[in-house]
Amino acid sequence: MATMKLYELVNFYHIDTDLTCAEAMFRACNEYYGLHLSEETRKMFSVMGIGMQTEVSCCGAFTVAVGIIGLMTAKEGHTDVDNMEGYQLISELTLFMLNQYETLQCAGLQRLEIPGYKRPCHAIVEALAKKLEELLAGRRLFRPANGGQLGS
Repeated sequence: MATMKLYELVNFYHIDTDLTCAEAMFRACNEYYGLHLSEETRKMFSVMGIGMQTEVSCCGAFTVAVGIIGLMTAKEGHTDVDNMEGYQLISELTLFMLNQYETLQCAGLQRLEIPGYKRPCHAIVEALAKKLEELLAGRRLFRPANGGQLGS
């Protein structure tokens, strides 16, 4: 199978499936980066879709992306305050979202009209995945497992 980008895996799991944005982002990142995260970890992220099931909370895909950044930048035995690299990446991701969409709130994002997409969430999750991959690649934190191939 041809090499896939993170956003292509996200689209595979998100478009025309019953997975939420958060579940799609989690599955794609877990597979793409070869994280081998457990079923318990998946369950932890499972309620973050649809604005943490409320629509008035933060975008679920964004929340998962932040969790992935934390996972990839936190160092064993260090506290949150020591993770300046993680904070910088999250700041960049947040600014990207606010510059592109002017909000992080699920309900506001769902109201957007984005040409070429049936649902705005598909465009937003795709853009988030592209930005996350760019941020992590720029820091050389992790490389894709199996060259980003689907079905590892």
